[in-house]
Amino acid sequence: MKEPTVTLSTEPFVGLYERFWSHEECQYVINLAKERLAPAQSQDGYSESRTSDVAWIGHFNCGTIYSLCNRIAETIDQPLNHAEHLQAARYLVGGKFDQHVDCYNLNSEGGKYFYSLGGQRLYTAILYLNTTLEGGQTFFPHLDLNITPTEGNLLVFENCYSGTNNPHPHSLHGSSVLEKGEKWIATLWFCERER
Repeated sequence: MKEPTVTLSTEPFVGLYERFWSHEECQYVINLAKERLAPAQSQDGYSESRTSDVAWIGHFNCGTIYSLCNRIAETIDQPLNHAEHLQAARYLVGGKFDQHVDCYNLNSEGGKYFYSLGGQRLYTAILYLNTTLEGGQTFFPHLDLNITPTEGNLLVFENCYSGTNNPHPHSLHGSSVLEKGEKWIATLWFCERER
């Protein structure tokens, strides 16, 4: 993994890469996503714990998206074909995502199904597509971290203990309530095997 601008935690790894994408690259993804937005679901369907709209964008279907996603894959030293499709998400005022882990819950039918497609989610990469005006921070309660979304910054963290597919409890995170404006992010989840 390339050295981040700021290492926020080593156990599990949480790193921030500043100015990773340009303004134009962020706007490209936002404009593409606007055409495809639908209400967000969690692993087990729709829930009040997550209030945003999302758009799934296949990284192998568009040269620009492939290039942007491949830069993320190279930065965290993971094969791009181990990544799920890029998920762009828009939060409006009041939007949030309660604390959760990104690992698949193998005690749920949804978790078992998604796990069968490529194994456990090892890494999460969140690209902030805009700078929020108020609220919308990514928080890690066990690590006492609050990251303010800043356009172009990339947040990467481990979901499991290093070198394993065992979920790390300190990867628990969420998105605080957005109090003003909009929040746009793009997320790539990297799994154990090719997807």
